[in-house]
Amino acid sequence: MHINKTMLFKGIDENDCKRMLKCFKAEEKNYKSGDTICNYSEKTDFIGIVTSGSVNVIRGDENGNISILEHIEENGLFGKYFIYPASVGEGIYVVCDCACTVIFIESFHITKRCSKACVCHSTVVSNMFDIVTEKSKELSSHLIVLSCRSTREKLLCCFRLLSAQSQSTSFELPFSATALAEYICVDRSAMTRELKKMKEECIITMNKRKVTLL
Repeated sequence: MHINKTMLFKGIDENDCKRMLKCFKAEEKNYKSGDTICNYSEKTDFIGIVTSGSVNVIRGDENGNISILEHIEENGLFGKYFIYPASVGEGIYVVCDCACTVIFIESFHITKRCSKACVCHSTVVSNMFDIVTEKSKELSSHLIVLSCRSTREKLLCCFRLLSAQSQSTSFELPFSATALAEYICVDRSAMTRELKKMKEECIITMNKRKVTLL
């Protein structure tokens, strides 16, 4: 894909993007589905840009339980400025949801003052502030879902948020069934039973990952 289509380089033309990536000493890596890209409990001094595929930020506790904190699709970012705190015995990881390509940039390249007073660099810094703001909104939405008490309430809250994002009552789930259960922190079997009831009660229709709110 063209790097200027990513959020970090929004408003910068392709040639300037290539020049900046060279200046930033950016490194591109490919991963397979299920690969662990990084562990947030370790020192994280980089920004990762997902240029193809998608990844999940996953929390694992000392009992082996897993929950998805964030789903990051193409053009999305992860790394130093989006770190989640972990308590003792927990691990926070970025794991490939499917085969993906990631460009890594050491974070100091973004924040350091450009010796040439480069307009493009100023645009990148401005874009980063916008990304952090957007990330905060996404985390707030996730907290709203998790604050719901029942499995049905969590599902409906999640679906309504996705519907609002797509501006349609029909939308594609960004997760598999297992990942959706992990994202809303419920047992998958219980979630499957609830989804069946919701379809029977004509609250939703569902075909694989496509959901329609009725």
